[in-house]
Amino acid sequence: MTNDYHLFGIGNALLDTEYQVSERFLAHNKVLKGRMTLIDSARRSALINSVDGTPDDVSAGGSVANAIYAAQGFGCQNFFAGVVADDNVGMAFINELTDAGIDTLPPRKTARGDSGQCLIFITPDGERSMNTSIGIADSFELSELPIPTIQSAELVYVEGYLASSRAGRDAARNVINHARDAGVRTCMTLADVSIVQNFKSALEYIVAPELDFLFCNVEEALEWCDVNSVEGTYDPLLSIARLCVITLSEAGCIVIEREHSPMRVLGFPHSPLDSNGAGDMFAGAYLTGVINEWDNYRCAQFANFAAAKIVTQIGARLNSLTGYRELWRAFHDGSR
Repeated sequence: MTNDYHLFGIGNALLDTEYQVSERFLAHNKVLKGRMTLIDSARRSALINSVDGTPDDVSAGGSVANAIYAAQGFGCQNFFAGVVADDNVGMAFINELTDAGIDTLPPRKTARGDSGQCLIFITPDGERSMNTSIGIADSFELSELPIPTIQSAELVYVEGYLASSRAGRDAARNVINHARDAGVRTCMTLADVSIVQNFKSALEYIVAPELDFLFCNVEEALEWCDVNSVEGTYDPLLSIARLCVITLSEAGCIVIEREHSPMRVLGFPHSPLDSNGAGDMFAGAYLTGVINEWDNYRCAQFANFAAAKIVTQIGARLNSLTGYRELWRAFHDGSR
């Protein structure tokens, strides 16, 4: 069978809007540092009005959308399923992905509500504090899901943030079930420790009975398994996924796979400026390696290399698709 797409991703469609701010700004506006906080439209407007100047970066974001974009830049052909309204925010989101060659769901012409937006406040230490106004991004209707497209992909990649709403949870489960029926491999990111803390039962519903790949950082892994050591997470994580990649920030990652010994893959030296998008870039690069039938070590090495690059700039995306191609070449020609 010939696959129409390498990756089919589903997640909350959010226009990422980034600002560099001070620690004082976070304290004054009661922004929880280093976490993703769900906010309503009124809070979104108040925060925007509190920021001096224009955004430092605006891009079509959301965790899976960022990963899909990276994989597209590395040579894959992808589809992203996300819900946006026919408004300025929604069309900016759609246009950026389609300009990159990524196919998408069309915007809702008669949507009740606004497109989603994520305000990302970056402090001088490079830490990101996300305040997300979901809008209609999580209002998936099962009738909108393109089942033939899902089943024509090589991999489906699901965003853990979808667990925060019933519609999102049901859409994620539906996509995974249709993928399994067609023999399409399934992947998910736990997304954020706050999602694990508050919506673990919904995540368990989405993944049941198991996934092929799971991505998480060490904090999410420890929270999911309720343990104090990363070694204690291995068996619980492998009960829900055949292979799991645990990221360790600048230290690299650990790849665990059933019936194999855990594998530690070192990261690459870098000077972090903005941690936003590091996990998304990592997943996009790793899955690109999977598409290219690389072994686990090479997939992880490329993912570490790509993640180390993205944190040295402001924003979750490289400036252009050319930047991804250059990163791909740098990895392959050994100039790393």
